[in-house]
Amino acid sequence: METLNKKKYDFLLFLLESGDAMVCLDARLPDVDVPDSQKANSSLNLIFNLNFRRPIEINEDAISATLAFNGRPHKCRLPFEAVWAIYDPNMKNGQVWEESIPEDMNLADQAASGMVEQTAPAPKPAAKPENKLKSLKTSGKSSAEAKPSAEGTPKTPRDRSHLRVIK
Repeated sequence: METLNKKKYDFLLFLLESGDAMVCLDARLPDVDVPDSQKANSSLNLIFNLNFRRPIEINEDAISATLAFNGRPHKCRLPFEAVWAIYDPNMKNGQVWEESIPEDMNLADQAASGMVEQTAPAPKPAAKPENKLKSLKTSGKSSAEAKPSAEGTPKTPRDRSHLRVIK
């Protein structure tokens, strides 16, 4: 398991060097420290970037940071055991660790139904700090609902699946 955590750690740092990194994790695991309102979320999505104000600490075991949830700060600890995917929301590339996906969650069904949804990040300032990792805005799991168009026919959600499974 240590090598799997190291791969997640390395990939997160690689993505942060070039911009945003979306971390998908199972917040239900006992070692995950997030607000109670997010504790039951099997696919909590958090965007990290070097240009955010609050500092974060990333080591081979976990990500530690004070994150804002609904405008309220919370000191979070996100162990890599809970992380099941990391990707760049701008470039649509990333990695999924199949063995880390929660057993009760079917990622293929969620992607097909539009349940795995990303939000566009805010524009980044031109200069990046060199040695400080900064954080974060959050994005919870959201669902895309079919809405009727002007003609009364429902629109189908777009397939936004762009994650690949790493075995």
